[in-house]
Amino acid sequence: MTPRVPSAHCRATPLPAESGACCAPSAHHRQTRRSVERLRSSRRLGGPRGTLVDVTDVVARLHAPPGDLLRLASDEPLVFELAERLWEPARADAADAANAIRIEILHARHSPRKEGEEEEEEREDFSKGAGRREAKASGSPRGAPSPSFSFEETLRWVHEPHRFRCEVPGALDLTIDFATAHVAARIAPPLSLFLSKKSLSSLSSLSSLSSLSSFLARTLLEAPAAVLLGQRAWQVLHAGAVVGPRGAAVLRGPSGAGKSTLVAAALGAGLDVLGDESLFVSRADPDQLAASVRDLALREDSARLLGVFHDTEPAFTGREVKCRVDLFNGSTPRARTARRAATVLLGPREPGPARLAPCSGEPFLDAFRAGEIPQERFPGDPDAVARAWAGDGGFFLSGSADLAGAVRLMKGLVT
Repeated sequence: MTPRVPSAHCRATPLPAESGACCAPSAHHRQTRRSVERLRSSRRLGGPRGTLVDVTDVVARLHAPPGDLLRLASDEPLVFELAERLWEPARADAADAANAIRIEILHARHSPRKEGEEEEEEREDFSKGAGRREAKASGSPRGAPSPSFSFEETLRWVHEPHRFRCEVPGALDLTIDFATAHVAARIAPPLSLFLSKKSLSSLSSLSSLSSLSSFLARTLLEAPAAVLLGQRAWQVLHAGAVVGPRGAAVLRGPSGAGKSTLVAAALGAGLDVLGDESLFVSRADPDQLAASVRDLALREDSARLLGVFHDTEPAFTGREVKCRVDLFNGSTPRARTARRAATVLLGPREPGPARLAPCSGEPFLDAFRAGEIPQERFPGDPDAVARAWAGDGGFFLSGSADLAGAVRLMKGLVT
């Protein structure tokens, strides 16, 4: 699992990404004006590496991730459009607002210069550089430059005892402080120019606007919030989850067990998805689930097997090139939560046909433990989740190489 929630045991690891789409401002902007706070100030703050950040006219809004509150402040309007895809708005006078997670995303400013000076040249150079290292799988129809893929390749997390930092050189820099539940991000001037209306219009002709918007939502909002939510009301779990009318089926197994392939096949069969590798479980109510970073990335052979390869975007996640299925375009906050209906522990994929057998007690605990990764204990106790689930709704799935049969069985659990 990737961050999704970053491991405390790594010093520098890549952060995977998702694809998505820009969303139009919603009626929430008008309905929650009381939650909008304009911070009019002439002061300037020190950004990363001493860069000056102009904080005049920053806007702040309160959002409600499942089971928590989050105060988002930014001088970039796109940030709020992306946040509406992830979290419901909250009232400015919401109880416990003082203890909300704080995310601050500001444009870093260079020294003032004449209006328009060198902007076109800098924007063009950034665009060309961003597309230079794009992934191209054999036979891919996606030959246009992909800035989001280049960002994924170069993004690095640095883990320190009391904070995480991530950086895309020349694009953004972000710090997560655990003690204060505060995220401070700075968007570098070249990326600021790239996000201008003219640049975004040119991106749409390259079919890259969706994936860039998703990358920004994940990197600036979703992943940092997940790190902090995982230290509060939620236990992070190495698992995927598919959702139907009766609730969610959690798919648990070690890396390589086929979680992402099964999740993608279930999505193609009409089920919804909370994620393929990372999931939140409420500490107060273990049957309450939520997406941590809602992502779905496949190896090329799996994407071709499922017939979705030409509908995916190149991605760099788990230290390898993959194919990302777009979950961000059309995403809503309601798509990020579900109640657990069943837990499916993944066994050997061969031989078929797919078989689902009830599993509880010690056999359930043993199979559940096989899917554990270190991130689950930073901080947390996945054993508590296992014990809560061991007595009800547990199944062992074998023969999942029979994808059609496996999906049929999963649909039977949630529809």
